[in-house]
Amino acid sequence: MKVSLGIITKHFNTLEPIDEFLDNASKYNRKIYSVIIVYSHSCDYRLIESLEEKVKVFLVKINNAPQIKQQLIKLGVSPESIDILLNCHDLKKYGIVPYGLNRNYVVIQALLSGLEGLVFIDTDVYPKVLVKEDKEVKEKEIDFFGRHLEYLKKEEVIITTSDYSGYYIIPPMKFEGMKELFIGLQKEKAYEFLMESSKHKCLVVDNYKERRVFETNKILGGNVAIKLNAFKELPPFFSTVYNINGEQVLSRGEDTLLGIKLKKSNKKCIDIDTRIFHNTFGNYPEVPDVRNHSFIRGRFYYGCLGWLGRNPFLNWLQGKDIREIKKRQKENISIGSKAIASYLNDERFLILPEALEISYYNLENVIEEYKKTLKSWNEFISKIKEIGR
Repeated sequence: MKVSLGIITKHFNTLEPIDEFLDNASKYNRKIYSVIIVYSHSCDYRLIESLEEKVKVFLVKINNAPQIKQQLIKLGVSPESIDILLNCHDLKKYGIVPYGLNRNYVVIQALLSGLEGLVFIDTDVYPKVLVKEDKEVKEKEIDFFGRHLEYLKKEEVIITTSDYSGYYIIPPMKFEGMKELFIGLQKEKAYEFLMESSKHKCLVVDNYKERRVFETNKILGGNVAIKLNAFKELPPFFSTVYNINGEQVLSRGEDTLLGIKLKKSNKKCIDIDTRIFHNTFGNYPEVPDVRNHSFIRGRFYYGCLGWLGRNPFLNWLQGKDIREIKKRQKENISIGSKAIASYLNDERFLILPEALEISYYNLENVIEEYKKTLKSWNEFISKIKEIGR
């Protein structure tokens, strides 16, 4: 299988963790055909030259991808669809790029390059797992690509994915009103996990001795491999941007939405139960301290806004009762936002109920944007089918 490694970033200014993944592939005799790097702001071209000594590199800049644009024109994709697929207005106006559009750039480049498989990683994950041995947490290297390809090669499987080891995306916390906060954010499972955070400090380890492979529709964008011909049946990645008090905020869940559509397919997504190491806050093994570390607190704040931005569209896509679920969320987030603002001594969190309202108010526009994106994507895919890719 002709496989490429895909990564999205704002600034490409380090070879980490790409080098680690390429070294891992070499160690276990896994052939990586190319690396696709999609960036939005800046790039250190000396690093690209160094990387090209090891592997073929496709370097793509958001809003400045003339080669991709020319290929789409040559395929016969309409100007309107090219504009929707490649033109990021949010980058021009606000300096940000929706996660979904970022990932779709990688997929488009991969499809145009005639690749068969695409492995996405994030900039803060590594080809090893954290394991607990003799009451001590250790790092253990794994055959990362081999684990994915073992199952991706099966005919009925089109996506392989798994979660992460390392500190959970939500840092340890416990306070009165926490349950209401996470119900309002639609993160109820997180609440259950956080209730025990005083014991485990939100550190997740990999159970490498007893792998439990299972079918799933939960896709993790930083630990996923995809058969590219799957996009002949699946929608693109999709996420949006919304405005909170004059600030443009990225919604989360571009991979979650893809998983929902996959559930309606007869193809399989397999969780390979390989939790690669995620250096979530960039300072492992230090225990995350959300109350005294402004970066961690800020990351959690924007995470909350991102989930609130995702949820209305997620609920619509799942066919849920929008009015009923909004009512429940609003009741709970009103309580939870005050509780978390007090717990963290951070008044920014008081805006969460307003963010929820704005997000639901924007739902019709988001649905319309999704339909336009889907139409343009399907036009592109139909042209890819015509040339037999």
